[in-house]
Formats: sequence, structure tokens, C-alpha cells
Amino acid sequence: MWTSLIFVVSTLVGGLCDIVTIEKTQEVDYQYAHHVRMDNDGKFILYWSYNEDKIFMKMRAETNGWVGIGISPNGGMNGADMAIGWVTSDGEAKLLDTHGEGNEPVADKISDLHLQGGTQEDGWTSIKFWRKLNTCDTEEDREINGDTLRMIWAYGKYDVAKSGIKHGDYHSKNRGVKSLVVLSNGGIVTQAPDPDATYKTFELLNHKFNKTHAKTYYNCKMFEMPKLSKKHHIVKVETVIEPGNEPYLHHQILFSCSRKLVTKSLEEDHQCYSHRSFHDFSACIKVLVAWGVGGSDLILPEHAGFPIGDEDSPNFVLLETHYDNPHGETFTDSSGFRITYTDKLREYDADVILVGHQISELQIIPPQQNVYTSYGVCPHECMDWGMEERSVDEINIFGSILHSHTIGKSMELKHIRNGVELPPISRDDHYDFNYQELRQNIPEIKFKLGDSFKMICHYDSSNRKNLTQGGLATAMEMCLAFVLYYPKIEVSRCESQPDKPNVLEHFGVDIEYGRGLFDLKKHTVTKDGNSWSMDAYLNQIQWTKEDTQEISQKDGEGELDFFCYGRNSSKFIPKMRAEKITVPYVKEEKCGSGRASSQIITRSAYISSLLLPLLISLF
Repeated sequence: MWTSLIFVVSTLVGGLCDIVTIEKTQEVDYQYAHHVRMDNDGKFILYWSYNEDKIFMKMRAETNGWVGIGISPNGGMNGADMAIGWVTSDGEAKLLDTHGEGNEPVADKISDLHLQGGTQEDGWTSIKFWRKLNTCDTEEDREINGDTLRMIWAYGKYDVAKSGIKHGDYHSKNRGVKSLVVLSNGGIVTQAPDPDATYKTFELLNHKFNKTHAKTYYNCKMFEMPKLSKKHHIVKVETVIEPGNEPYLHHQILFSCSRKLVTKSLEEDHQCYSHRSFHDFSACIKVLVAWGVGGSDLILPEHAGFPIGDEDSPNFVLLETHYDNPHGETFTDSSGFRITYTDKLREYDADVILVGHQISELQIIPPQQNVYTSYGVCPHECMDWGMEERSVDEINIFGSILHSHTIGKSMELKHIRNGVELPPISRDDHYDFNYQELRQNIPEIKFKLGDSFKMICHYDSSNRKNLTQGGLATAMEMCLAFVLYYPKIEVSRCESQPDKPNVLEHFGVDIEYGRGLFDLKKHTVTKDGNSWSMDAYLNQIQWTKEDTQEISQKDGEGELDFFCYGRNSSKFIPKMRAEKITVPYVKEEKCGSGRASSQIITRSAYISSLLLPLLISLF
């Protein structure tokens, strides 16, 4: 088992230090594969493990009263599926199954929660239970799947008795909401360290960076990797965020650099994507690892590690830190990463491939749309080249990170083999910009010669008055996936973009389009004697549903430009259309006309214990 991560970035500070274990905290319970602090103070901890059809959970809070956890559609009580438990004065554990109607919890007609026990020790209450991932109760329960779930939590000072929640207890501030990817990863992975391995760490940290008054800023720093006499494997990457700077860090990415460097401007701050001021920037395009807002630490699978210290590993790395500062505040930052490695090599070298839509102004999303779709294609020609260069006929995908910005609504990374759509590599129908977690694949997915990827991104621009382009700023958009796999192949990035601005052709605008940045503000349109900048012209158009569907379809099915990059070379792929899906994937329906038998408990029995009016505002 392993933990999650998204982008990774940092700066080398100090030397190396020995570590005794990978995980040492009193929060660990090795009966559960995952755990997470639901609040900032660590007073409510959720533990869980799961198999093909069940999830086993433990909620633990610093209280001698009740504890509660729930799955909400939007972070509120209405429509939530909730469990409430406590331990009586004589040591008996109690558990209630409820759902939210408006702002009130209502007892379920059928209980789908199975109590496994509870304890109350040293001022902490723990309740253990299990339930099916899909109870097939669509009226009162919510399915636990691979989506980002909005988990609501709460606890009180007293037990739930016939008199209900005591006055003043249910108005407590001991409650909140947290996004979690429960099935695919989420939280901290509870993994015991290998007793036969020796672990060391080094840190990659920014040092009092303070040019952060801009609303969006990408800072880049180059660092020399530790000089090792032999090959090692990175087995864990921890995110180190300077306290108080959590709101400003959007993501961090660590790139490896080729040996053809111009300046080797080590440990100097540069604005990323500015080739004039930072000549070595273009030599550092291979993603080593990454972290995104809301993501947790990464613990790699026990049979794979990121290699360092060998001939195929970088001597220099580039740290990219994206600061999101909408109010232009001034602060200093020394955030970064702590990397754990070992000389006890694992069976496979792991790596990362960036897949999706090229970060480009040719990604255009119209305003005021509930749903608009963009595409990114990685053709088999690119992946075949990468595998053949390393004499590999298949790779094993063990995780991925989906990445878009603030209007991202849902995302899916499709897996296509000879026109047949296989089960998705990753999918999230409830994407949360503030929670970008690595999603593990268990079992791992085999990606073979001839297979291709297709990235699908749905956006909700209903609150925007102007169109949105692809780009680096938080207010712009992306459509990307970071795919973690083994064994290591040549490909590092595999992306696409439309070969021309289809939106302009659709609205009858004829301009010369050259390769490079496509800045709408620098082009003008003259119509009926009036002149507009290109962006102003497109923003004044009343986009119809037919317009958006046709433009989106052309972007996805028209001719595409492809970008296939390796570590030291690239593969030219001629302009062409994406592979057609001839057999779409259909998810297996696990619920029939009826639901599985459960322990039936009458509504009145629940209400007698619950006293609904006094549980209002419990969450």
C-alpha cells in the first residue's frame, strides 16, 4: 500500500540525514491501510481499508461523547449519508445510520452499517464499523466510489441518549468538511517500513522566496542532486509547507534536466517559462514527481522506486513552484519536499508520464456553459516508440493524478486498445480544484504496445462572463494527467492540441495562425465596420448550445498536433485525427432491481434514540 501525491518540487537545502522509520506517529493503526486528520488540530482521525465490495472504517475523536462521519454531495447536511456513534457509560458501543433531509438528520429505514465495536480511553472515543461500498439504496445512502467525496465530520462532548444531544453540544464548532479520494488513495498510507532497509533523506526547499505579490507566479530554481556512488531508489516524497502559506501554494513540480545545460544557475530564483532570463529552463522538461493543492505524501509501492544515482538519473533538477495569490499579499516562503531513499533496490524503476492537452491558448472554453468538454490525446505511435526504445512491450500503471484548474468539473483518463475502450485509468465525476490527490490503481493496469490514452475534461463556466483559455494562470485552464508506472520507458510527455483555432473557423473569422503563443488580445476582427480585439469579439457572441457542441467536437475529432517527448530526444508524429473508439466502455451494473438483504430496523426505533430536532446542525 502507498500514499498519494501529485506534483513535486523543491530546492536542495542542507545535507543528508539518517531516518529510522518511514512512518512514526501515534495516529497509526496498522489494522487500516489509510488514515487522515479531518481537522487541522488532529482531534478527529478517520481510518479505513477496503476490498472489492466493503469498506471498514474507524472514527476516532478527542471526546467522551458522540462522533459522526458522513458523505455529502456538496459539503452540507442535505442529501448526506451519515454514521453517528458513541460509547455508553457501561462501555457499550452504539451506532446509528442516518441521512440528511434539508438541515435535519433522518433515520434510515434500513441500516446498512455493521458495528464492529468501540472504545473510550484517555478522553478519546473510537467507533469501528463496516458497510458495503454500494448498498443499492439510492434513496438514503450514497455510493462510495473512486470520485472525490465530500466527507463531513463532527463530534460532541456528550453521548447521544434519549434526551438527545445536550444543549450547547450540537452548536459546537467541532465539525467540518474535507474532500477525500477514499477508494483510490487518500490520506496517509499506513505502511510499516522494511526492517532490512536503511533509509536516508534529503530536503528540497525554497529559501525565503518573497517575490510573491503577483496574483499568479511560477518560480523556478535549479539544484544539484546528491552525489551518490551507486544507484538508489526514492521510496517516499513528503510535502513540506511553511506554516501559514497553505493558501498560496497551488502546486510544486520537480523536473529533471538534461546534461546540456547553459548556465547551471544553481539555487537562483527565476520566473518560469521566461527563456530570455533563464536559458536552462527548456532543458528541464521531464517530470520526476509532483504535488498539488490538497494532496498528501507519496509512498511508492513496495516493488518500485524512482531511481537516483545511476547513469540514467539526472544530476540537476528544476523546482517549479506555482503560487496562487489572488489578493496580491506579500509573504516569504520556504516550502518544498523531503525525499526518502534507500540503497536496497526494489524490483522495478518507476517513472511519470505527463498526458493530456498541451498547455496552450488553443484550448478555448466558452463562457456561461454548464458543461464544456476539452480533449487531450496520447497516440499509440508515441507510446510504442517509448517502449521500443527500452525493449518493453508493456508497462504497469499504479497511479495517476488528474489536474485542471478552478472551473474543472469532472475528468477521465481513457484507455484504448485497438478501438476498444477499456475501464478508465482514472475518473473523477466530482473534481475538486482544492484537493488534487494521486489515485492508485489496485490491481495495477497493464498498458501494452498499441494502446493509447485519451484525456477528457469537463468544465463548468456558467459563472464566467468571458471565455477561458488554456494557460499557466489559475484563472486559465489545463487538462492533464500525471501517470505513475513501471518499468521506466523513454516517453516523458505525450500531449496534443487542435492544429488550428476551430472556434475562429466556426464563427467565420479568418486570421493567420502561426505556431507559438496564440494571444487573442493581439489579433483584431473587423465586422460590419466595427473593430474588436479577438477576445472582445468572441466574448460578445451569444454562444448557443449548438455552437459549443460543434466546436468541442471539432477539437476532439479534428486533426491534432502531437507532442511526444523523451528524456533526450523526441518523436515526430504527423498531424492526424485521434483513434476512434469503436466499442465504448460500459460500467458493469452491480445493483439489480432489488437490494441486498440488510439488518432492518424500524424508523421509530431510530427516532427514539435520535430525537431529530436536537440533531439539527449536528454537522
